[in-house]
Amino acid sequence: MATTNVPTSPKEDAPKEKFHLDILNFSQTSQIQFGLRLQDYKKYRQYCSKRIQRLRSQLRKQYGKKNYVNKIVLGSGGEETVEKQINDVRYLQIALLKSERAWSYAMDLKAQFEKDNDSRIGFHMNRRFGKASRNSTQLYDICKLVADQYTIIEAHAYSSWMASSLSLIKLDFKKALEEINVSKTIYEKLSEQGDHSQKELYQKRIEETEPIIRFCLYNLKNEKTTPSTKISQNTLTIIEQSLEELKNQEKKSNNNTTTTTTEVIEWKSKSIKVDEKLDEKLKIFNQFKKDNENKLPKNISSIDTTSNISPIFNIYDKLVFNLINCETIVKNDLSTLVRVNLKNKSVKSEIEEQSTKILLAYIMYHKMKYLYERNSILITMMQRVLDGEKVDESAIKKKVKKVTWNDLVRLSSHQVKVYTIMSESRDTDSNKEIARDQDAQLILLKSIRLYYIAVCLAKSLKFSETMAVLDRVLSNIQNVRKTNTKNQQILNDTNELESNIKKQRSQIHANSFIQQLSENQDLKNQMSSLSIGGITSSTDKSNDLISGLDSFDTSFLAEKKLVQLPPQLQPVQAKPIFFDLAFNNVTFPSLDQRKKGSSTGTPSKGLFGFWGRG
Repeated sequence: MATTNVPTSPKEDAPKEKFHLDILNFSQTSQIQFGLRLQDYKKYRQYCSKRIQRLRSQLRKQYGKKNYVNKIVLGSGGEETVEKQINDVRYLQIALLKSERAWSYAMDLKAQFEKDNDSRIGFHMNRRFGKASRNSTQLYDICKLVADQYTIIEAHAYSSWMASSLSLIKLDFKKALEEINVSKTIYEKLSEQGDHSQKELYQKRIEETEPIIRFCLYNLKNEKTTPSTKISQNTLTIIEQSLEELKNQEKKSNNNTTTTTTEVIEWKSKSIKVDEKLDEKLKIFNQFKKDNENKLPKNISSIDTTSNISPIFNIYDKLVFNLINCETIVKNDLSTLVRVNLKNKSVKSEIEEQSTKILLAYIMYHKMKYLYERNSILITMMQRVLDGEKVDESAIKKKVKKVTWNDLVRLSSHQVKVYTIMSESRDTDSNKEIARDQDAQLILLKSIRLYYIAVCLAKSLKFSETMAVLDRVLSNIQNVRKTNTKNQQILNDTNELESNIKKQRSQIHANSFIQQLSENQDLKNQMSSLSIGGITSSTDKSNDLISGLDSFDTSFLAEKKLVQLPPQLQPVQAKPIFFDLAFNNVTFPSLDQRKKGSSTGTPSKGLFGFWGRG
């Protein structure tokens, strides 16, 4: 007797794949895109009806008035039938959209009821809220049969939310409080496990539950038993079991797909998980930074520019190069997300786009930080070269062949752009002191750039334009002081810039006056006619500097000597000037004999002595 073995098909032995549906993301995206952004519940209800009709036509499950084809019925003994019939995730979407349609219709009727206070509208509103709750419960039951664990948990939270809405309309605040607490607990548990985009969704949903809980507690305050915001123990155990199964599934999937732990970046009060491609580049950057960060100068102003600085520039260039590679990856991901959101925008994709922008800000901040430090060292070295100090010229010659003031203008303009991007991408936006220092530093950088432009204009003999630019720099310095910054480095740089401006203004005044006298002949003639210090004619003007100390003339434009050699001949007195000085030391001859002869003889009476005149 022969026995025949009935072959079993591998399809029957293989477990059926469970469907996945992001219920909260799907519903929130539909609501925002189709009416609820403007509280237009009618438009959203019409969208739900059209979407259900399209899905049914795609699945070829048209429900006509005469023939009902393959209608899905839940009941005793119908689980196997349901599992066979539901072979597509779009069936779950239909069940969700039916609940959303009933809920939007109920909210539209609620607005009319609050306006008109018609009892028939209120009765219709209660029926629609009841239908939305029944459809959400049906979605939860279907998900328990054909969906994965994550979808089941979300369906449970969604069903509890709809049940709380129905209980609030019926003024059953105790049941509403229980249901809304179940929904809140599930979303809190899910927010601890999901990624950044899912956490944002769940946190917003949790915030929406807070006013509902407070409203229920307010209405239950007069009851004898104090209402509790905690859910029952049975419900809590069911939720914990579901979450435990979800964790086990995630562990199995992680074990099947060997994945390495990726880095999580915290920036602007948000934690962002990095994908594998970007994680590799960031690890290269972090490793190079860890090995060479000690070689970088901590204070740029006190750096020794006479030593070899080329290795420092090489470290900065390598750091920036690694960050540019990371920036390219993030920008490509961001452009893809923006392109996808233009066609099919969802709440989850919007959050992912925001997270990618924050990640790009993190990379741009560090890139601009190293660029700013590198350019600051280069500007310091160029400034010292122009001042005549000794620096490591080998590092500068790799950048420019000959240092000029135009190079400083170009670098300072780049510094303003770099610091602007760095301040926009900074992590601590809420700190007022840091924001104040940022504003002061940005104004100071712009002032330094204007100062370099003024020096270039002065080198081109454009003195009036130079004075206008320097006046603008002085007004910017006053704006820096008005910010009340306490950063000592900024204050020192401001004082140094102000002293340089005063020196430059004095030099420009003198050079512009000399230029006007040399170019304007009328002014030169007018200045020549001035008489200060006793000069009356052009012949009285001195040809040397010493002889014209007490007078002013315009001949200082010509080259002069300190003294005139040989000096001009001058008339002197005949009497020697040294004779009077030697009077006290000269011995004169005695004249006593002359005195005696005059006393013994008769006195001479002169010509008229005979008249008695003597």
